[in-house]
Amino acid sequence: MIAMLRDTWWWPWWVSSLIDLTVVVAALVVFHLSARRVLRALAALLMITGLVAAVLAPVVMNDQSGQHMRNERVGGGMP
Repeated sequence: MIAMLRDTWWWPWWVSSLIDLTVVVAALVVFHLSARRVLRALAALLMITGLVAAVLAPVVMNDQSGQHMRNERVGGGMP
């Protein structure tokens, strides 16, 4: 089931970057509002990870503009 979703569900790189930047903003809010050292460290780590993921999304993700969100099976697997 997960393999089928992986092969048929796709969104453009900018959607992934938008999700990553939303996580970065949420982590930034936690960073500024929290006084606990552990939460601030985790929020900082999440901000760095989200920024890296947002920047690398256009590089890593393939352009499947002709195949995104199709319900057809990709490849020659069993029906």
